[in-house]
Amino acid sequence: MDEEFVYTIEKGTARIDKVRRPKTLTVIPENIGGYPVTSLGAYALAGSDVEELHLPVRLKKIGAYAFYNCGQLRRIFCGSRILDLGAGLFAGAGGVELLDFTLFEGEKSCLKDLLSELRQTLRVRIHLAGSGREARLIFPEYFEESVENTPARILYIETHGCGHRYRYCFSGTQFPYQSYDELFCHAKVQEPEALVAELAIGRLRYPYGLTEKNERMYREYVAEHWQTAARLMLEADSLAGREGSLVDPGGIPWLVQEVLKGGRSKEENSSENAEQEDKLRKLARMAQQAGDTEAVAWLMNFQHQSSTPKRRRFEL
Repeated sequence: MDEEFVYTIEKGTARIDKVRRPKTLTVIPENIGGYPVTSLGAYALAGSDVEELHLPVRLKKIGAYAFYNCGQLRRIFCGSRILDLGAGLFAGAGGVELLDFTLFEGEKSCLKDLLSELRQTLRVRIHLAGSGREARLIFPEYFEESVENTPARILYIETHGCGHRYRYCFSGTQFPYQSYDELFCHAKVQEPEALVAELAIGRLRYPYGLTEKNERMYREYVAEHWQTAARLMLEADSLAGREGSLVDPGGIPWLVQEVLKGGRSKEENSSENAEQEDKLRKLARMAQQAGDTEAVAWLMNFQHQSSTPKRRRFEL
């Protein structure tokens, strides 16, 4: 059965008070009863099995405990104009992995407040409204622990993980991309290599707000950890983009041409060329083991076209 929306009309706008029989993929309508939906009521989805939730772009308010005990909730699509967030919004809903966020530049944004409520590792896709531009970010997990100094009778809080640094790098409600990028040194030390590589790939492939200096920093990391980056891309190919990763399918050509080759011609340095060809062979083996026939075919063709006449096509 389809969802049923219980709503109230106030001052020319609609508030969704309750969603009955929500689906695993629930879309809150932009308009209902001829009125724009600008508010989601308290406990509106509490206790439901919703996994992916799409909220109206014009939504301005979400009531207290609206997602209470939504333990299956993984992905949220919303806009930046939700400036009134109720208490306990994500109580019992700690599984959110992806936030797909439409940002209206020049306006106040709720991104900082949403991030402060979600302390788990969170992938964020920011779409700049009306521009077609996009940024992809990762906010690592963090948690706080109460520690007692018994002799001094003092209780203090210890914070673990660098996620709190990423969540509090804001300037007001506007997101400062350069401050975010400057925290990469902490992520490299404290976070798993695969997560750090995914973060770097997301910034490089969707470089909104990325300075030339920070682009080099991310590119150097991906070049150094190219095998981890390749595994992420092959996984994205096998999943066809169905999961919440920031890595798009079809990324192997980008990795080879933009990162590993780095724009060097085959005549520049024979030892560098030999090293690059060795990487191509390893990449092709990885792709073959992953069953990624398209990546294997592209790698074989690329090596054949870029090799010198004296070099033979490599074999797997």
